[in-house]
Amino acid sequence: MHGLRAVVLAILVLTAFLGATGVGAGAPPVEGDQDVQPGDNVLSADSNYPAQTTNSTTCDFPINVTDATGTTITLDERPDRITTTNPSAAQTLWELGAQDRVVGVTQFAEYLNGTENKTDVSAEFGVSVEKVVGTDPDLVLAPNASADQVEDLRAQNLTVYHFPAATDVDDIATKTQRTGRLIGNCEAATDVNTEMNESVDNVIDKTADYNRIDALYPLGGGYVAADETFINEIMQIGGTNNVAASEGDGYPQLSDEVILEADPELILVTDPEASILDEEPYASTSAGTDNQYVVMNNSYLNQPAPRSVIESTETLATAVEKLQPEDTEEEPENESGTCTFPLTVTDATGTTITLDERPDRITTTNPSAAQTLWELGAQDQVVGVTQFAGYLNGTDNKTDVSAEFGVNIERVVSTNPDLVLAPNASANQVEDLRAQNLTVYHFPAATDVDDIAVKTHRTGRLTGNCEAATNVTTEMNESVDAVTNQTADLDRIDALYPLGDGYVAADETFINEIMEIGGTNNVAASEGDGYPQLSQEVILQANPELILVTDPEAPILDEEPYASTTAGTADQYVVMNNSYLNQPAPGSVIESTETLAAAVETFQPTTYPSSGSESSSSSAENGDQTAVNETESDTNETTSTENETVSVVDEDTNATDGSTGENNDENEDGTESDRTNTETGQESESDDAPAGETNTEVPGFGMVTAIVAVLVFTRLGLSSDSD
Repeated sequence: MHGLRAVVLAILVLTAFLGATGVGAGAPPVEGDQDVQPGDNVLSADSNYPAQTTNSTTCDFPINVTDATGTTITLDERPDRITTTNPSAAQTLWELGAQDRVVGVTQFAEYLNGTENKTDVSAEFGVSVEKVVGTDPDLVLAPNASADQVEDLRAQNLTVYHFPAATDVDDIATKTQRTGRLIGNCEAATDVNTEMNESVDNVIDKTADYNRIDALYPLGGGYVAADETFINEIMQIGGTNNVAASEGDGYPQLSDEVILEADPELILVTDPEASILDEEPYASTSAGTDNQYVVMNNSYLNQPAPRSVIESTETLATAVEKLQPEDTEEEPENESGTCTFPLTVTDATGTTITLDERPDRITTTNPSAAQTLWELGAQDQVVGVTQFAGYLNGTDNKTDVSAEFGVNIERVVSTNPDLVLAPNASANQVEDLRAQNLTVYHFPAATDVDDIAVKTHRTGRLTGNCEAATNVTTEMNESVDAVTNQTADLDRIDALYPLGDGYVAADETFINEIMEIGGTNNVAASEGDGYPQLSQEVILQANPELILVTDPEAPILDEEPYASTTAGTADQYVVMNNSYLNQPAPGSVIESTETLAAAVETFQPTTYPSSGSESSSSSAENGDQTAVNETESDTNETTSTENETVSVVDEDTNATDGSTGENNDENEDGTESDRTNTETGQESESDDAPAGETNTEVPGFGMVTAIVAVLVFTRLGLSSDSD
């Protein structure tokens, strides 16, 4: 089977080069609405973003879409009468310039200009079904908070599209893009998302040099906005630490003791009088005793929509700026706005470090930090890297500080570094490094694009490369936007990234973020956070349609339970670049999401016609549908003296142990990753290359390489078929 698979792989490589399939893009899969109610938990919403198919990639009609309830709706033409059941949907329509087509809104959308001319469909709780029917809508947009009324509305023969919950900026971008597609305003949706993302970048830049302020948003009765909420995302982007984020997801009720122990320095309020600061336990917190609060616009703070992101993050960032201590400004800038030193910063461990001047000797303990420095153009400042950064050009001139596990402290010391950058996977060695009187900056876990943007800006500031950091994050965000736009109309594919022995990449990981942006539904996301071990029964029930692998031979598809999944029986997998997929850095986001989106585009039903060239017929006949990372194009044909068979090695991909079929993993996005990889007998940053061996990045994808790839894969196919 793998012989034929290799031939198909080679054909697809050449086809990709000749432009038969365009580079795809992917949209984040989670979105929705949450008009905040105490006790609500947004995690109860469906996290799988709905599928959509159209007759073209433009905003044409008819259009068939499947929403968060799994219901497919059809719009034969552009809807001219739209009713919304929540204000965030109304705000989004206003942002898209579609307010003239809106016929019904709720009372909570009255802050929008022109709503006095619309029908108020509000009831005491939710909406009045009769009033909605009375608007005679072509389309009803029902965000997450209206979930319990969707079926009642459909029972009246109304066309209702229900959004899942939106808890971050990526979700809101996807929701906006989908709204634009539903109503025929795609270009406006793209423009609105661009404005939102640029604003977020500006706020991140603005607050990157500030001390982060411990903050809390109380809703009353002890209820607070915690993790996995849109409000938590606003608080993070705005330059604060949400002290309730560690207390649970959604909107939990906290005791007075827990709030006093959390001791917020800043309280977010929507009442200009801030009367809650006179009540206990808030009056006894640092925020209460110092009378520190920020008045937020209630209409924006509680409605997941683009304008809400812009207004709320800017308001909060301004408050954080005002609360910075005047006599200990952390990171001063000169008159031209460039990075200057001395610099004082506090890292993820709560340790404050000072850099008197720009560091010229930097050692990294993980490849994601090295990759980020390379992208910032700071590779000449680097003196030490680990073996897993060997794919970066020029690392052969750097000291290899690797140990069997983690880094070798003595080797790090020998590099005489001005600064050691230690991402999250190195957490257990930070204190050992500091014990050697080294200046170490430890980054927190990066599990999404926003985290990576913050990490990149901070790296730029630490190394004196602020402008480069801004340019790199802008490129990353523009790429994510392009991916979101290009795959907005594609069916999302259920996918899985197995690590071996049943371990998988699940929710709250960088890999899950890549899978969501790349246009897939990570079937493991609902099974837990980090890297859980799943039983064969659970994997079979999840039944992924696509498997992510880092070994071009994909031997894991021949093993159970994967062989019995849809991906296994249809031989559907995508070869990802291991160096990118497992390292949270801007280039990783760009390369991995584009590769995955191209695979999603390849596996769309219309991609494989029933008739065509001989190679297409062969692929269809045998069911082989294999996606290829076009950046992983450099193949070497080598002869194994032991087996006397031809093998193919992708220099851009860290090879996988073909005997076990396990994907090597270099996860840096959480301590859970380190624990899991240890339990599976793998290092958290494994690489089949010997220590010190360097793999250079492939600069391009030329015709010669494509032809060589075809010949090599064909020989492999013939050799395998003859065994």
